[in-house]
Amino acid sequence: MSTTAMQKKMCLFVLLVFALTALAGCGGKPASAPANTTLKVGWDFEMPIADPVKSGYFLVRSGIMETLVAVDFDGRLVPGLALEWQAIDATAWKFTLRPNVKFHDGSLMTAKSVKLAVERFAETAKTIPLDSIEIVSDHEILIKTRKPVVALPAYLATPESSIYGEKAMVDGKFTSLIGTGPYKFVQVAQDKSIVTEGFAEYWKGAPHIKQVINRHYPDAQTRFMALQSGEVDFIRNVLPANAKLLQGNAGYQVAISPVGRVRVIYFNTEQAGLADHEVRLAISHALDREAIVKDVLGGYSKAAAGMFPDNLPWGNPAIKASEHSVATAKTLLDKAGWVDNGSGIREKQGKKLEFNLITYRSRPELPDIALVVQAQLAAVGIKLNIQVADIGAAEKAMASKNFDMVLVARGLAFTPDPSIAFEDFRSTSMSKYRPNYVNKELDSLLEGALRETDPAKRQADYYQAQEIIDKEIPAIFLNYYVHVDAYKKTLRNFRIHPTEAHVLTSDLQFQ
Repeated sequence: MSTTAMQKKMCLFVLLVFALTALAGCGGKPASAPANTTLKVGWDFEMPIADPVKSGYFLVRSGIMETLVAVDFDGRLVPGLALEWQAIDATAWKFTLRPNVKFHDGSLMTAKSVKLAVERFAETAKTIPLDSIEIVSDHEILIKTRKPVVALPAYLATPESSIYGEKAMVDGKFTSLIGTGPYKFVQVAQDKSIVTEGFAEYWKGAPHIKQVINRHYPDAQTRFMALQSGEVDFIRNVLPANAKLLQGNAGYQVAISPVGRVRVIYFNTEQAGLADHEVRLAISHALDREAIVKDVLGGYSKAAAGMFPDNLPWGNPAIKASEHSVATAKTLLDKAGWVDNGSGIREKQGKKLEFNLITYRSRPELPDIALVVQAQLAAVGIKLNIQVADIGAAEKAMASKNFDMVLVARGLAFTPDPSIAFEDFRSTSMSKYRPNYVNKELDSLLEGALRETDPAKRQADYYQAQEIIDKEIPAIFLNYYVHVDAYKKTLRNFRIHPTEAHVLTSDLQFQ
C-alpha cells in the first residue's frame, strides 16, 4: 500500500474516533430533547377576535390583551399596566402608567393610547359615568366622573377595558389586535384555529411558549378526546366523570379550584304563574340542591345559599340555603290555587302549570342539571320543557323578555367588585342577564351603593340587597362553580385564576 493511501486511511480513522468521542460526550449521556415551545389549547367557548369592548374576555384569557388594573390569585387588585392609582376626590382618580410597555406593533404605551381605550370602554359599558380624561403627562392620566365611582379601579380590571395601541383604530373603528399581552395575534388559520406567538418584548419578559394554537371545541366530550389523542395539550371545562378518569392517569394533571361563578335560574317574574311569589318559593323548595351537586356534578361544587360563594368576600352570612321539602312545595302550590286533577300536572282556571327553561351546552353540565330540575319539579306537579341552545340564544331571550326560566353559569368576578353582579337585579341596568323583575327599594339600594364611599355603609347596602333578593326570589341560586381544567403533565405553572380572566400567562412552559 502506498504511503499516500495509508495516510488517507489514518486520517479517516482519526476523524471517526473524534466523531464517536464527540457523540459520547463527557459523561456518556445522550443530549436531552429540546422542550416543546408550542402550546395547543382546547377552549370551551367561542374565540371572538374582535373589538375588546365586546370580546375582551377571550383576548385577556388568551394573553393577547391586558388591563390597567390586574387581579392576583388571591382576588386582590394589583398593578397591571398602571403602576398605581389614587382617588384625588370623590369624582377624580389619577392613574400612573407603567413605563416602557410596548404594544405588539412595537410602539410604546402612552397616556394618549390609554385615554382612547378607556373612553371607548366607558362609552360602551355604561358602568362609568365619565366626564373627562386629562393627560397629565406621558405616563399619567386624570379620570373625572360625573358621579362618585368608588369601584373605578375594579372596573378598569374588567377584560372589556383592555388597553390597545392607537393604530388599532382606523376612522373610529377597531380594526387590529394590537395589545400588550405575552402573546401576539398572528392569524386565523384555515381550520379556524387562532394562532398567537410569544411576544419577545413583553414587559414582564419574553414568555417560554413561542407559539399557541387555540382551538374551539363546543362539545365537552370532543374536547376531552382531543386531549387524549394529543390534538391539544390543555383543555378548559372538563366534565366531572372525565376529570376522575384523568386523575388516575400519570400523563395528565387536573386543576380544580372554586371560582367566582354561580349556577342560577333566572325567572321572568311577569310571566303568568311565575309572577306569583308562592310559585317561585315552591320551586325553590322543590329543588334538591345537594342532589344536583352529588349526582350531576360529582361533588365538584357546593350547594348555594345565596348569590356569592365563600371564596368571594361579598356574601351576606345571614342568608341561608332554602330547605328542600316536596311537602312544603306542594302546600305552597295548593295555597296559590294550583291543583292536580289527576293528570300529574297542576292547573288553575284551565291553565296548566307549565314553563319553558332555556340553557346552553357550552357549560356541559347545564343540560344535565336542567334534566334533574325537570324531574324534581315534576314531583310537585310542575311541567318543565327544556330548550338547549347556545349562550347567545339564552342572552337574546332574556334581553327580549321572551322567556320563562333561564339556567346559566353566571360569572360574578370578571369585575372584582360586587356592583356588577347586582346589575342583574337593578331594573335600569344594561346587564345581559337581567330577569324581568322590578323592585324600587332594591333599585334605590343598588344605586346608592354604587356611589357610597364609606366601605361599611356600602357593605350594609349590599347585605340588605341580598336579603331582598333572597325573599323575593327573582332567581334561584343552585350551586357554586368549581372549575376543572386538564392538561398534559409536562406543562408547568398553570393555575386557575379566581376571576377566570387569566389563563394563558407568560410563565407557562413545558418541562
